[in-house]
Amino acid sequence: MAKKNDNLVAQLLKKVEEKKEQIKKIKNPDFTTNLSFPILESNTRLNLNAVDEDVLFYLLVKIDTMKSAAVIAKKEDIVYDELWGSFKLDEWYNDIVLKIKQRQAQRQVAELKTIENKLKGLMSEDKRTNMELESLSKLLEG
Repeated sequence: MAKKNDNLVAQLLKKVEEKKEQIKKIKNPDFTTNLSFPILESNTRLNLNAVDEDVLFYLLVKIDTMKSAAVIAKKEDIVYDELWGSFKLDEWYNDIVLKIKQRQAQRQVAELKTIENKLKGLMSEDKRTNMELESLSKLLEG
């Protein structure tokens, strides 16, 4: 029975590692803007690194509204350059989406670490020893 459980735990640990690899791609994205979003009404700027997700979602709505205004302007032959704080609206939109994904990835890393620790606790002692030896072997080879 322990061997069957160990195999299942090993499969689940592999899934955890795959998810961690996906998250690594999100952790350090290349942003296009300077992440300092100008707020016209108050003449201040929002640091996208410092605001919470609710504010980021609010900014997505604001940008979407501005993009809709640009469509209307184009339809009515009104000039609208679609720039906001010297960056295109699409650039702001993409960076804000990346910032939200980055925040969610940080939470996922913590959750995956908890799952990983629980799974390792469910393994038999022999399997844990075997995995540790494999890990050390890879370190020595690499």
